[in-house]
Amino acid sequence: MPSIDVIIVAVYLFTLVYVGYRAIDNLEDRAALVLDEPALNAQIEEQGLEEAIAVKIPLKKVYGFEPVANLSLTVANLSDSPIYVDWDRSALTNFKGRSRRVVRITPSMNLDLSRPQVFSVISPGTALSETIVAEDMLKAGEDGRLQIVAPMVDLGPVSSLPEDKKLEFVFRLVLQRVAPNTSGYYEENWITHPLTFRFEARRIPWDSLYPWKQRG
Repeated sequence: MPSIDVIIVAVYLFTLVYVGYRAIDNLEDRAALVLDEPALNAQIEEQGLEEAIAVKIPLKKVYGFEPVANLSLTVANLSDSPIYVDWDRSALTNFKGRSRRVVRITPSMNLDLSRPQVFSVISPGTALSETIVAEDMLKAGEDGRLQIVAPMVDLGPVSSLPEDKKLEFVFRLVLQRVAPNTSGYYEENWITHPLTFRFEARRIPWDSLYPWKQRG
């Protein structure tokens, strides 16, 4: 092979190796945020709600090590009677376990946090979809409207976790309804259903996102 061809091949191979190295070097670990669905489903069954409600909180498959601003919540009423969401008795914790009152985001955000929040009513056969935050994430702007000034949780600390460690936070949702086979909205006929959504945050090494790593 002429010497010029050898040089061209060598440069080509070096370029391939360099580009491959740079591509791998630029790959980053990610964070996984997972809801403990088996534990949630067990609570729903224990409280006799499996035929009364369907609950969904959508999450992304992976996250960057960045703040998570809020949670989206959908509660469908599959029963024949209204279901009520008690926002003031619902709560969000952070990674340190500190509990904060849940606040649902409204279009106007003209909320007075010193006053109780109005219950949300989910009529039979309908669904309620809300975006929720924690109370201490909100601050009044110059126009009096509340603004989100802090994240719900910050996934930054997850970047330094060992693979076998995790961080947790909890969303506690309180629902109320009139007991089946009762008449009248009397206090003794009401049932309170607290549901705990437990979320786990873990670090995912960049190479575990590839199929060959997952199969191994």
